[in-house]
Order: sequence, then structure tokens, then C-alpha cells
Amino acid sequence: MRHLRGLRLFALRVNGAMRYSSRFFLYGPIGLFVILVAAVAAQWFQAANAWGKRIDGLNGREIAPGITLHFAERQIGGFPFRVDTTFKNLRLSFAGPRALQWQAEGFALHRLTYGNNKIVFEAGGKQRLTWLDSKAETQNFVFLPGSVRGDALTDNGRLSRADIVLVALSSPTHRAAHLEVHLRHDPKVEAFDLIVFGNDITLPDRAALQTARIEARITMAQFLKGLMSGDADWRTALEAWRGGEGRIELVSIQTKDKANAVITKGRMTLDGDHALNGRFEKDAFGITAFESAPLY
Repeated sequence: MRHLRGLRLFALRVNGAMRYSSRFFLYGPIGLFVILVAAVAAQWFQAANAWGKRIDGLNGREIAPGITLHFAERQIGGFPFRVDTTFKNLRLSFAGPRALQWQAEGFALHRLTYGNNKIVFEAGGKQRLTWLDSKAETQNFVFLPGSVRGDALTDNGRLSRADIVLVALSSPTHRAAHLEVHLRHDPKVEAFDLIVFGNDITLPDRAALQTARIEARITMAQFLKGLMSGDADWRTALEAWRGGEGRIELVSIQTKDKANAVITKGRMTLDGDHALNGRFEKDAFGITAFESAPLY
């Protein structure tokens, strides 16, 4: 009898332990999942709240020396792994004698909650560029794109890469089926490599281009560090770049229309009056030499 009673007690203990073990393996993963979800949610709300306060504080103020941000409305979403910010009537103003402004009816920024050194952006609706010409008269360029998308990557707080893709640009004077701009920092030689290409491009008073491609290198990138990190006024950075004998080497310019194709190269520099000037070895875009109004 004593042996039977002992066996019964042992069986009850084993059975209870097994039931407890089964409950642990059933509810343990669920509890762990709930904890992870709560941690991710807390992280997102903390990041979104901090970003919202920061962006609201920058509205109407400089986001970098000489560059002011304006927007009418903003919304933040993207839970749980992204922070998405959408703006209405966003405007960037660049100080200087040209008083350049860019305005977009709609604009959005997307970045991951974790590892946020990459930002993806897109613009929609009517876009407007406004500036003052050499006679201090206001000029406007208004266009409607099918889509504008891009991304920017930073390295140690400095812009190291940027890409922009524009589809179906349409304006009264300019059209393009497709345009792309790619900028890369090459730390080995302290230069920026720039590639711009597009197709089905219509320019005023010129034959329509089936394709156009520009490959260029911006030298002396070390003088543009302050500009790429947002710490220096863009005019100060350009003046340092000009003083350091920085230039834009047009490695290759290729254009093709229905009549012919042109391959050439050239160089652009900032002169003492802060005007951008350059020359092509062969005729490109209908010109062989050009000079801009002073930029700053």
C-alpha cells in the first residue's frame, strides 16, 4: 500500500510538471512576442515624437546656414519600422542675391526607425522654382512631374550619395520623359562623381533630344564638407571651394537627336565674380561656351 501511495504521488508530481512545462512552451513565445511588440512600439513612438518636435521647431527657420524650411502642414506615420513624414506646400529658400526658392505641393520623407543614415524622399503635385535674375527681376519655372523619387545616404553626418529619378516632366517650355541625377562621394581622391541622363527631352528653341548624358567630376570636395554636413553656409562653402581651385570636370557629354549625335567634354569654374562659366570642346545643347549670372 505504501508503495502504491508513493507511486501515485510521484505520478501526480510528474503530471503537474508536464502540464506546467506545456503551458510554458505554449505561452512563453506569445509573451516574448508581446514584449518585442511593446519594445518596438515604444521605440517608434519615442522616435516619431522626437522627430515631430524637431521638424515643427524648424518650420520657418534655417535647417542649415542659408537654407530655410517652410511648410503648411505635416503628418507622421509609418508605424512600426519607419518614420514617414508628409508635408503640404513645402518650400526651401536659399539666401543670396539669386534668392532661390523651390516649392512642392506635396513632399514626403521616409526613414527607418533603426539605422537612419538613409532617407528616401518623393515629391508630387505642381513644383515651382523661383529666383532673381541678374536684373533683380523674378523668374519662375513651373512644372508638373509624373513622379519624383530619390534617396540620400550619409556617412559620419555628411552626404555621401544622392539619387533623384524624375518621370514625365511637363512644363510650357520644357519636357522630359525621364531624368536621373546620381551623385557619389569618392573619398580616395576627395571628389564627387556626378551623372545626369535623360531621354525624350524638349528644350526651348532647340531640336528635341532623344537622349542626353553628362558625366562630371567635382574636384576639391574637401572644401565642401561644411555644405555636405549642413554646418556651413552654402555661399561660404562655394567660396572656399573656388579659392581651393575647385572645378567641375565635364568628363563626357553625349547628346543625340534625329539629325546627329555629339560627344564632347569641357570644364566649369567659378570666377572672381562668383559666376559659373565654362566651355565645351564641341557644340553641345546648342552652345559651346556659357557664363551664368553671379551665384552669390
